[in-house]
Amino acid sequence: MEDERNMDALADVLKTIRLSANTYFCEDFTSPWGMDISSTGSGSFHVVVNGTCWLKLENEDSPICLEEGDIVAFPTGGAHWLSDSPVSARLPASAVVEGVLHGVNPFHSENTQLEDTTRLLCGSFSYDSSINHPFLKDLPCFIHIKASDAMEMGWLRSVISVLANESRHPSPGSTVMVDRLTEVLFIQLMRVHTNKAPETMRYMSALDDPKVGAALNLIHGKTDVSWTVERLAEAVSISRTAFTEKFSKLVGVPPKTYLLNWGMQKAKELLETTTKPMIEVAEATGYSSEAAFSKAFKQFFNVTPGRVRRNK
Repeated sequence: MEDERNMDALADVLKTIRLSANTYFCEDFTSPWGMDISSTGSGSFHVVVNGTCWLKLENEDSPICLEEGDIVAFPTGGAHWLSDSPVSARLPASAVVEGVLHGVNPFHSENTQLEDTTRLLCGSFSYDSSINHPFLKDLPCFIHIKASDAMEMGWLRSVISVLANESRHPSPGSTVMVDRLTEVLFIQLMRVHTNKAPETMRYMSALDDPKVGAALNLIHGKTDVSWTVERLAEAVSISRTAFTEKFSKLVGVPPKTYLLNWGMQKAKELLETTTKPMIEVAEATGYSSEAAFSKAFKQFFNVTPGRVRRNK
């Protein structure tokens, strides 16, 4: 049997959307403190490692009290603020991050009581949001995993613990370890959110379906096969009509559309990251000639493949 690790659809999607993640800091903030986080094209997350704090979402009337162990994430980069109290003065988060990274924590005091200190683990997630893929369209605006929920997830607590320790006490290899673990945290947060609200993360839910998930793994794993709707339906032992209906319902687009879109995204990636001849890129996308490929590519992206290659 072929190694299933070579057929992980989500891994291929995350690679293509260029997921990158990093942890800015794990720092102690002494009251009073506050940060304004602006809306950006990148996602952000915060973990209350010790203490408590307040969170206010943009366009929401009331702030939320975060307890020790709570995790919040803004996968689409929504604006919000964090502070020790709803009335504390706040600094722009960019200034706080810049200060901490240069060894100057604007909210730290040596002479303080433990109850006046909050330890926060903060970081970001980024990806190419210009890519047209159901996974990106499904990303929630806000995720809140309460400490009471996280208590049942030993693996999540372990990831947070190692991240916090490596961020506060770096040693050789810590930078790479922190970045990789932050990517793991992103995936775990998506899994938890999918389990809590499967209707909002249709693509993640589709990956768990025996038929549709298997088909997605085939599309993303066996890249040497020119897949069609008929071939996929046959491979997962279901009729073409039933497969199309189920795939469309779970993924959000018909399988034919998904195959076309994904093929074009992979072609764009090949043009940007390799020096493969144009005809090889065309054939990898299912086209037998450069002319037909170039015409389809131009219609899809409104730019020629040659221009994409020259601009890489």
